[in-house]
Amino acid sequence: MKTKTIRLTSAEIANSWHTYMYDSMVESVMTHFKQTAEDAEVKLMVEKMLETVQKHLHTLEKLFCEEGIAKPDGFPVEKHVHMDAPKLFSDVFYLEYINQMTQFKISSHMTSIVMASRHDIQRLFTEFIQEAIELNGNVRTMMKEKGVHIRPPYMEYPKKVDYVEKQNFLTGWLGRRRPLLAVEAAYLVMNSMNNEIAKSTLTGFAQVTKDPEIRNFFIRGQRVTSDIIISIFDVLQENDIPASMTWDTVVNDSTVAPFSEQLMLFLIHTLSGIGMAMYGQALSLTMRRDLAALYLSFMGKAGAYAEDGVNLMIERGWLEQPPHFLDRQRLIKESN
Repeated sequence: MKTKTIRLTSAEIANSWHTYMYDSMVESVMTHFKQTAEDAEVKLMVEKMLETVQKHLHTLEKLFCEEGIAKPDGFPVEKHVHMDAPKLFSDVFYLEYINQMTQFKISSHMTSIVMASRHDIQRLFTEFIQEAIELNGNVRTMMKEKGVHIRPPYMEYPKKVDYVEKQNFLTGWLGRRRPLLAVEAAYLVMNSMNNEIAKSTLTGFAQVTKDPEIRNFFIRGQRVTSDIIISIFDVLQENDIPASMTWDTVVNDSTVAPFSEQLMLFLIHTLSGIGMAMYGQALSLTMRRDLAALYLSFMGKAGAYAEDGVNLMIERGWLEQPPHFLDRQRLIKESN
């Protein structure tokens, strides 16, 4: 007797759908990177990333077909990549972009694994996360070899076990602030680096878009990321901790867009989402009230900015609707 396959849960549908959209975006981005990469080793890394996401897309398309789920439109290369566009970003940016995106994939695939009920979906995302871990390790090795990997700050090793004795361990607004914990400094540096990548991306996109409203949106994003970077730098400087070094100039002088404006908006929306997720993680681990307030302000800025980006996509008919539950109340009204 043939065993009936258990239907996908809403969590499995959502995670599969969002992974498809994300990998479809990455496929288009990597296509341009592959065409314009100058360093042979960087090009091989880009090609590996491209092959990986294309394999994921094929796997997910097969899943959607088997389950009778509509395949998302995503971002087909032929529609969203301008093949003749010159190089907009440097090879160093390509490596850092792959580094950040594989970090995000590791985190998102882990969530998909723990939310999956079906064994085949668990296996699917387990395979995806293993590939992301391998890619991330390879790109970080390459960045170290090329001297462009930025390490978090070093600190003295703990020599003994201590326990907190005073309530001012949690304070931070008034009086002398305690030194940063290692985890607090680590997240500050990581969030600074993520905003550096976002700022470079926004600079490049503002330089090439032809839509004045979208250009203003990208320019506003530059200001938001700059403000966050400065706020983080001030905290690190106050604690005599070196802020992360930035790379050499990563945006070239091209004024020709390599991607459609729809794709550029979606990419910035994705980076905003990654930023908010990282602020949330940092907030859950920080134990100084002033840092908690700082992260809440970052989340507010990033959330408001992301919402305005979504509105721009909706106004232009560019926002593909994610899977959703039926509106039962509307169906009841329509049946009367």
